[in-house]
Amino acid sequence: MYYNGVYHIFYQYNPKGAVWGNIIWGHAVSKDLINWKELEPALYPSNPYDKYGCWSGSATILPGKGPVMLYTGVIDKHSSEVQLYAVPENKSDPFLRKWVKPKTFNPIIKAEGGINASVFRDPTTAWWSRDGHWRILIGGGRKNRGMAYTYRSKDFLRWVRVKHPIHSAASTGTWECPDFYPVSLKGKNGLDLSTVGNSVKHVLKNSLDRTRYEYYTVGTYLRKRDKYIPDNTSEDGWGGLRYDYGNFYASKSFFDPSKNRRVVWAWANESDSKEDDVKKGWAGIQVSYQLPINFNYRFNNFFFLIWSFMFFFFLISGHSKNDLAWFWWETIGAMACWGIKQS
Repeated sequence: MYYNGVYHIFYQYNPKGAVWGNIIWGHAVSKDLINWKELEPALYPSNPYDKYGCWSGSATILPGKGPVMLYTGVIDKHSSEVQLYAVPENKSDPFLRKWVKPKTFNPIIKAEGGINASVFRDPTTAWWSRDGHWRILIGGGRKNRGMAYTYRSKDFLRWVRVKHPIHSAASTGTWECPDFYPVSLKGKNGLDLSTVGNSVKHVLKNSLDRTRYEYYTVGTYLRKRDKYIPDNTSEDGWGGLRYDYGNFYASKSFFDPSKNRRVVWAWANESDSKEDDVKKGWAGIQVSYQLPINFNYRFNNFFFLIWSFMFFFFLISGHSKNDLAWFWWETIGAMACWGIKQS
C-alpha cells in the first residue's frame, strides 16, 4: 500500500519462531521500496471473530477517509472463516503504527447462502464502480471448482454478495488470494483499480491451494453483469500463465500513484527443512516486482527488488557478520546465474 508518501508492507509473521503457526500481521514501512523500517505488528488475534488466526487480506484507500484493511479471520477450530475490517487508530501518524478493529459491523461478511466457510478467504483491494458501489473479490471453491465471489457495498460496511461468482474454473480446487486489476492496451503505466474503457483489459490471478501454484488470465470485465470472461489466449487452469515459474505464491498487487505503476509482491518459501529454518532463525521471503515486465527490466529491477526484500527480512532476524558475508556471496552468485539465464 502507498499512502501519504509512505509504502507499507503487511505480511504474515510468527513472532514465536521460524515455523508455521501463531500468525499475526507484521508491518514495515519504506520511502523507496528498498530501505525498510520494521514496526510493531499491525494485526493479531484479539477478538472472538479472529481468535484462531488473522489471515490474508488487502488495503483500500477510501477518498477523504483513508485506508481500510479487509482481512480474513478464523473463528473456530473448524477453520470457519469470516471477513473483517480494521482502520488506523491515528490517521495523522505517517507510519500508521496502530490499527483497531471496530466492533460495529465486524465481521462485515460471513459465508452464507451455501458457501463453504472453511474455504472463504483473502478479500481483494476494492474498486469503485459507476453505479456507486464498491466491489471486492473473495476466494473460495465448491467441490473441485475454484471461484472468486463478488461482494458490493455503498458504504464499505454493508456488503451484499452478487448471485454468481465473477469467474470460476473446473478442476482447480480452492482459489486463494485472488487479485483483479485493469491493464492498459495503449501504454505501460499501471492503472487504478476503478479504470474501465475500451483500451483496458483485466487480469484475474488466483493462487491454487491444491498445487501451491498461481496462474493468471487476461480478459474482459463485464461491469454491468459482474462477470469476467478470459480471452482464449492461455489455459484457464493450473497449467496457465504465471508471473514466476519458481516458488512464488499468494501474490498481491497495489497501484502506486506516485509513479503510475502496479507493484506485485508475493511469498517465496525456501526448500529448507523445518529443522534448518529453526537453526537459521527465519523462513520465507517477500519478493516484489513492477508490472508490466520486459526483458531488460527483469534483470535490472526485478532482481533488485527481490534482493531488497530478502535483505530486509535478513536484517530483522538478527544475523552475525559471518552470516552477512554469506548473504552477500550468495547474492553475487544469484546475480551471475540470473544474468546467464537471461542472456
